[in-house]
Amino acid sequence: MLLKPAAMLGLFSLFLIVLSARPAFSQKNQIDRINLNWSMYKKLNNSNLPYIAYTAHRTLHQYRATQKGSQFSLVFKVGVSLDGQQSTVDLRRLATLGEEGKKNLLNHEQGHSDLAVIYGRVLYKSLTKKVYSVKNYQNEVKKIYDDTLKELAEIHARYDMETLHGEEQAPQAKWDLYFKKELKAS
Repeated sequence: MLLKPAAMLGLFSLFLIVLSARPAFSQKNQIDRINLNWSMYKKLNNSNLPYIAYTAHRTLHQYRATQKGSQFSLVFKVGVSLDGQQSTVDLRRLATLGEEGKKNLLNHEQGHSDLAVIYGRVLYKSLTKKVYSVKNYQNEVKKIYDDTLKELAEIHARYDMETLHGEEQAPQAKWDLYFKKELKAS
């Protein structure tokens, strides 16, 4: 059977449409590095806090659930932002540091920020690769979120312990390489 040119064009067009079809719920989420500077911090004077600076972040997630017949899909969005009210610097104590000390301290705090971004990306990947049950998806999402933030808290503590809160430059340099590698990879 020979097809007329118009019919062949129609079949060819249908073939191209099928080849270029995209998944209905394609997911993409960009979490960019937050480049810190001291102006982003809440300024304190003469605080009784044990450290000169603290860096805090918020990791938020949201999702949209869609069900059509037996198909169930979740589309996620994850964001990481600096918490400007909880991120503090004691200006009096910061002034006691030389320029190199200020630079090193800000670099250490940048590491905490980089960890928040890296784990925001980990959270997004974990959320999007899971297959969820219709009846329990909210609890499943919450568990992934809670587990990821618990792991983030543990790695923040390990980072501070290994670097002595940024005072030990050799371990800090190793962590800096880790941050650079992870931020590029994810």
